Amino acid sequence: MLFEISPIQLITVCSVLNGFVFAFLLFEKKENRQANRFLSLTILSMCLTFTPFILDASIWNAYQWLAWLPFSLSYWIGPAFYFYIKTLTESPVSFRKQDLWHFSPIILNYIHSIYHAVVINTNPWPWFHHVAEILESAAILSVLTYLVFSFNLVKSYQRSLLNNVSYTEMIDLRWVSRFIFVIAGSCVLMLVFLITSMIAGGKYTLQEWDDPRAFALLVYAGILYWLSISGFKQAQTHRMIDLEEANEQVDGGHSEVIQKLSSSIESNKLYRNPELSLSDLSRFVDISERVISNAINQELGKNFFQLINEYRVEEVKERLKDPDYDHLKILSLAYDAGFNSKASFNRVFKSYTGKTPKEYKSENT
Repeated sequence: MLFEISPIQLITVCSVLNGFVFAFLLFEKKENRQANRFLSLTILSMCLTFTPFILDASIWNAYQWLAWLPFSLSYWIGPAFYFYIKTLTESPVSFRKQDLWHFSPIILNYIHSIYHAVVINTNPWPWFHHVAEILESAAILSVLTYLVFSFNLVKSYQRSLLNNVSYTEMIDLRWVSRFIFVIAGSCVLMLVFLITSMIAGGKYTLQEWDDPRAFALLVYAGILYWLSISGFKQAQTHRMIDLEEANEQVDGGHSEVIQKLSSSIESNKLYRNPELSLSDLSRFVDISERVISNAINQELGKNFFQLINEYRVEEVKERLKDPDYDHLKILSLAYDAGFNSKASFNRVFKSYTGKTPKEYKSENT
């Protein structure tokens, strides 16, 4: 039997093969180990769910036993991604036995397949057949629901991050926020396709470029590449501590804490450490992280990220105005002050001064 394959099918087959490779690599990756195993499951579920859409209908007709294979794992995509974000952003966290219920709806993926495998080439209960198809397609709603939960976790993590570190590059999960918006839009696109396909009586195939399903599959392939590569590149995230206000007190109150912090940071140039964290500062001044964070928040109305980067910006500003540093590049001054990337320096500098570094230098020399 000869099978035809369209260009779109070829592209999507390659994306699935790429997904299988990255799923294995992520499973073995040491950074963010627990989180990456959930990401590996997410990608594997997407690949297997994707497979039936790229196989020609004649293959399913010729080999009906394929219906018994674990292709449809769409009800695992949402919870697997959610627990990827949860284990990536919360510490300490562990997957508990009672969390398994999140994955139990997988049975809805197989009601349709089991029905056809049992009745074999007949359809004695058409109404049951349609209900089973609807239940399987409803996995899209499950994915959308878990995306909302995941987005809330990311936003909470990003807010906490600013109270814990002085740098955010590679650990702020911005790509995850963008990814969630794109995949949510793609799910809506798939819902539209499913509805239009049912209205049209399922007449569309994957052999034509003007098939409305073709664009949806290309988007799905792009998402699979994006998730695989970005997830593999994700650096070890910062493990947060609970910084909620506590009854812990310090002699002299917050004002004395701020004075001690300012003195230590300025005299020892602690801000020049590009990876300075709240934990590092806490160990240096011998004051608990909660007390420091509450003092900065309440006394100064800032977070840790803002406090440390203010010192960095002030040092760069002074050197930009000093002729003795004219022989150095602006980026070199930024690195000396504790910034660890050009993009973050330019963004932070402009947020504090309202000007780019070059504009500030030209106006003050």
